[in-house]
Amino acid sequence: MQTWFQGKSQFAKGAIVAGVFTVAASVVAGVFQVVAAFIPVIWGDNKDDAQSTPSASVSSEASPPEGKNPSPQPEATPSQSPSSTAPASYQLVYDQSISLGLDSDDWTVVDFDAPSTRRYSDAEWEALKVDAEETGTPMEPDLSYQNDIWGYVKLRDGRNAAELKKEDAPATGEECARHAQVGGFSEAQLWGADGPPQLPVGTVLCIVTDKGNIVRAEITRHVGTDPGDPPRQIEFKATMWSTA
Repeated sequence: MQTWFQGKSQFAKGAIVAGVFTVAASVVAGVFQVVAAFIPVIWGDNKDDAQSTPSASVSSEASPPEGKNPSPQPEATPSQSPSSTAPASYQLVYDQSISLGLDSDDWTVVDFDAPSTRRYSDAEWEALKVDAEETGTPMEPDLSYQNDIWGYVKLRDGRNAAELKKEDAPATGEECARHAQVGGFSEAQLWGADGPPQLPVGTVLCIVTDKGNIVRAEITRHVGTDPGDPPRQIEFKATMWSTA
């Protein structure tokens, strides 16, 4: 082959080399065409796969237009039960006069819930107190009046009361209950050497009884007052309300 090629003229040699390069170029070009034909097929499959895959997540809410803020939504407020907001209502039970008398060392008491008054000797009163302590129940009387020298008016255990002037005293059960729950009154001495008598006429006591009733007791009169002695009788105008 080499001897054959050497025996050719320079012109023939050039033509042969040129032909070889032409054939080689044609072969290379054919190879590229075949590869180029398969590339779309291969890539096309991957592209189809990518297009068939859904997006990972989609927002469930539309975004507001650029430059605009979404309208604020009202905040939900927990519902309130009527019992937690509605004030207690009071129903009038009675409006009548009640008197507390004073006799020696006996105890005169008033039970506004009944309403009723009663007198106890010292022995009877002590027995009543012992029975209340043993049973764990409050004594029935709400106010007691005792001692003919000093005249002690006492609020009994288990009650709450406020002392007010007539011009400051409430007229409704709701207002009287608010004063009574604040309290402030426990006992008073109606006469003595320490000064003028306490609980003068016109004084109003707002009382929460042991049964939860509300009493407005206004002192309307002191009866049988001797100089230096407590009144022999205290008269009240009593109004009682119960919770409906």
